[in-house]
Amino acid sequence: MGIILSLIFSLNAYAATIVTETVGQVSEYVITSREVQIAVVAEHILFPAKGVAPKIYEIRPGAPEFQGAVTNILLETVVALEAENFNVANVTPEEIKNAMTTVQRAVAGKAYWASLEVSEAELQKILSRKLTSKAFLKFKTNSMSGIITDQEAQMYYERNRVKFGSLPFASFKDNIKTYLAQQQLEERIRSWFEVIMRKYKVRNFTN
Repeated sequence: MGIILSLIFSLNAYAATIVTETVGQVSEYVITSREVQIAVVAEHILFPAKGVAPKIYEIRPGAPEFQGAVTNILLETVVALEAENFNVANVTPEEIKNAMTTVQRAVAGKAYWASLEVSEAELQKILSRKLTSKAFLKFKTNSMSGIITDQEAQMYYERNRVKFGSLPFASFKDNIKTYLAQQQLEERIRSWFEVIMRKYKVRNFTN
């Protein structure tokens, strides 16, 4: 009897790890919590933060960082859709194949990944979307990058003299121009995100 109960509890615990729920929607496409978990694992393996080794990043619904992960996947989805609509930033089958090999090697034998029951077709779809999104975002970033004039930098310097002390504008010009260009780019990207999120009727059910 004890063995049977133990087996039942083990099966229940396993089943609990793969329960999924709807966490977002892009047009008619539904994003599930499980899909977010899969995409997060792939992200940390293929694109780890600078100085951080690739790893199996476990995240579950209800965790403090899960809502941000959902937002990222929703953005990734709409950017990939926009790339397909404009037929730019196409990803080659070889790139997808290499990404799949990298992920599959990293997750081999990992209990968390096994609990997600990821099919090869499903992983291919998620990786294709991820790579397409990143390629298109790079394309858009390059196209949105602007040039800050000396006059714009001078105006910023004058408005923020307290920050710079007694040193002349020439000492800070290049740094100011870099800073303002980055600010401008981030604002343009943010505005673009807002436009395409409205276009594809994005809904985040974790908010």
